[in-house]
Amino acid sequence: MEAGRPSGRAATTMIYSADLHGNLHRLTVKGTGSPAPVEINGKTYEVDFSSVDGSLLSLLVMGRSYEADVIEEAEGVLVVWVEGELHRIEYHEEGRRPRRGASVAGHEIKGRQMIVAPMPGKVVAILVSPAQEVSAGQGVIVIEAMKMENELKAPGPGVIKEIKVQEGAGVTGGDVLVVIE
Repeated sequence: MEAGRPSGRAATTMIYSADLHGNLHRLTVKGTGSPAPVEINGKTYEVDFSSVDGSLLSLLVMGRSYEADVIEEAEGVLVVWVEGELHRIEYHEEGRRPRRGASVAGHEIKGRQMIVAPMPGKVVAILVSPAQEVSAGQGVIVIEAMKMENELKAPGPGVIKEIKVQEGAGVTGGDVLVVIE
């Protein structure tokens, strides 16, 4: 899915439910182009967006400029890097069933989870080992990107199934770093 664009449909209004940090939000996107009015929990924002390079988007929201790196981790799961913070958003289009194992307010994320690099960088620390149990929000790996160290955390509880990188390794945005089951 290209962020902000419908997948091959000519619909002019799309309604989504999105789980961000355990809070469920309702989004209504009106129109398919940019700018587009986006209603979030009843408040409308004018959003102008354009693709900069690959997963990098330039956003203008109510006159404020943002740069966001948006990577689709899995169907219905976006990893968004904006203003130095990493956000994992699980979403589904209303009227369609959420994907199996999707988080719903009050329920933990279960099943296979992948920690992905939000942007190019270097692995500076691996905080877990294979077969180690982790809890939701526990630090898993630290990468340095844009001269900042960023601790990536487990989105839900599980066991470290695979660590796909080594300390000191360079990574690109979207690379899978750690798999949790």
